[in-house]
Amino acid sequence: MSEQTTGPAQSEIIDRTRAYVRENFLYMRPDWKLGDEDPLLGTGVIDSIGVIELVEFLQDAFRLAIPEDEITEQNLGSLAAIGRFVYQKCHANGSGGSVRPRQLA
Repeated sequence: MSEQTTGPAQSEIIDRTRAYVRENFLYMRPDWKLGDEDPLLGTGVIDSIGVIELVEFLQDAFRLAIPEDEITEQNLGSLAAIGRFVYQKCHANGSGGSVRPRQLA
């Protein structure tokens, strides 16, 4: 018998993160086109304080811990990078099976 862990797909992670970024960082720029590979850092989308807020969102929304040494541009630099990073963390530690959607206000 094999143990199977289910969790959010990368596309769900990207979609939920895009909604969070739009609501919290791009609310004054509704026409901003935010592609999956577009850089979030250094382009005016998210600043250093915003990174802290983004990490808090990811930890809460996907029930995972993100240590300081994993808060890097490689892991959080774009929606696609976040999708890969969170997907790997959720599926590596088995928490993906209990992920619940975070309601956006």
